[in-house]
Amino acid sequence: MKPIFALILVSATLFGCASQYQNPSLNLRPESDYYSSVEKNTAKKQIYDGFMNTLDASATLMTSDLQRLQVDQNARIYQWNQDQYNNEKSKVESEMTKSTEVFLSFFVPERKHDDLHKASTKWKIFLDAAGKRVEGKATKMKILLAEAQTLYPHHTRWGTPYKLSFPIPTSLTENGNAKVTLTGPVGSTTFEFQKLIP
Repeated sequence: MKPIFALILVSATLFGCASQYQNPSLNLRPESDYYSSVEKNTAKKQIYDGFMNTLDASATLMTSDLQRLQVDQNARIYQWNQDQYNNEKSKVESEMTKSTEVFLSFFVPERKHDDLHKASTKWKIFLDAAGKRVEGKATKMKILLAEAQTLYPHHTRWGTPYKLSFPIPTSLTENGNAKVTLTGPVGSTTFEFQKLIP
């Protein structure tokens, strides 16, 4: 009985130490708003060949509201001052006028197929939005697992973090339904965002 009580006490202590990030020098939107928006704008897909998982991926559509919330989240995590916050916010606003971004957590069992970012990749990535189909570019994110999970809790250690960029303004993508298609050597899957939620 004593070992069980000790385990419960240690667990309670460890989980009790976890707290939300705070930045007292800035007036930021709540952290809960950020995580709620990530969840609402994330679609997950798995492809199986019999019992074997051949592809496991989740895509998070970075809506304008979600990107603004992410600036606030980063300001909390990294304790930005007002100037740093304003600069980052300005960069994000500028990028949104030119492109739509999607965070992709991507897993395939064979590493040779985990090459979305390479010029020689056989994978194709498309975004269907605003009556157009545009091809995207994948960039492998140089980010620590803990950092990625702080921003995208659904990302796991087995997945590779990618940023997908499409040459269409974020505002156009948000005006209707959107679909991201990923097709390549081990299969094809789509991530649908029926009603884009801020």
